[in-house]
Amino acid sequence: MANPEHLKILKRGVKAWNKWRKENRYIEPDLCEVDLKNVNLRRVDFMNANLDTADLRGVDLSWAILREADLFGANLSEANLIHADLVRADLGVTNLPRADLTAADLFNVDLTGANLEEAILQNANLQNCRLVIANLSRAILTGSKLYGTAREKWVIKDVKCQCVYWDAEGKERSPKDRDLEPGEFERLYASLPTIEYIFENGMSPIDPLIMDRVVQAIRERKPGFDIKIDSINARGLAPSIKFTVQQEEHKEPALQQVQKEYEIKLKQLESERDRYYQLLARALDTPKEVKLITAGPGAIVATDGSTINIQQHIHNALELQKAIADEPEKSKSFAKVAKKTALDIIGESIKDIAKGQIKEAAKQIVELGKDLGPIFVKMAPAAYAFFKGIGA
Repeated sequence: MANPEHLKILKRGVKAWNKWRKENRYIEPDLCEVDLKNVNLRRVDFMNANLDTADLRGVDLSWAILREADLFGANLSEANLIHADLVRADLGVTNLPRADLTAADLFNVDLTGANLEEAILQNANLQNCRLVIANLSRAILTGSKLYGTAREKWVIKDVKCQCVYWDAEGKERSPKDRDLEPGEFERLYASLPTIEYIFENGMSPIDPLIMDRVVQAIRERKPGFDIKIDSINARGLAPSIKFTVQQEEHKEPALQQVQKEYEIKLKQLESERDRYYQLLARALDTPKEVKLITAGPGAIVATDGSTINIQQHIHNALELQKAIADEPEKSKSFAKVAKKTALDIIGESIKDIAKGQIKEAAKQIVELGKDLGPIFVKMAPAAYAFFKGIGA
């Protein structure tokens, strides 16, 4: 329930509320579950406010400051959010159909699974937003900035969009000299474009590790590609690794970068290649041993006849660590385990992995996931599933 004192101040009007906020910056307003539908809150200062599950239907929040506010479960359908500042706000599972978000600043906002049907996002800043499985059917996206967005399985059926901006500065119009035709945006971006690198001479056991480093190198040099490994197929006559990129036009230059970087990495590792194979062979010849064979993040562990790449395990653990770090400390996700405790557990798990204690680390992560499941499922589902398969 909302804090009665805070609600009383708000009922005096936006001017009185903003004056109180200015004089009491250390207080985080508690307005959870409050019913404010159809209220005029233009230019209100709700920075860091708790509006969890609040009813904000039809509210005028134009030019409002909602930076880092907790809007988890809030209903913002048909709300006016023109030019609102929603940077780093928690909008998880928020209802936003028909909301007017024209020119709103939604930088780095998590909109995973959000309902944005018919929302007006014209000229909105959506950079670094998570739009995974978000529903944007019939939304207006003309002029929106989409650099760095995560868009797996987003729904963009019948969106209205003449142009967007994919660059980090939000200045390069796409397309440059024409408007997108009706349905063209959906055809181009309904799913992330995929490129495939085929190993014509077969895939070696260390090729996935090399490709992981290739991706890291490309992401540093070409962040706009936002290239990621999608899947690895090591079987058959044409083993391959598939990657996703942000835009259709990135496919060809990204593939060229993969080929170029792969050749560079191969040359760098040529002198080490034979040693890796010898170590791998030795591991397979001692199936009952569990031991760390090489030092450092690229180490290989042999367990019951199988090889485990330490770097891949650490990479997945770091993904989970980032998911926890990105979650607001006052989020409902930390009801059972404090954020610091969760980060400490992941830190210990990473140390265990580095020592080759894979099973123990996976069990710790799975236990933590029982309390923080929503974070992992929302932010790093693949990484969590990876450890769940080991530690379940």
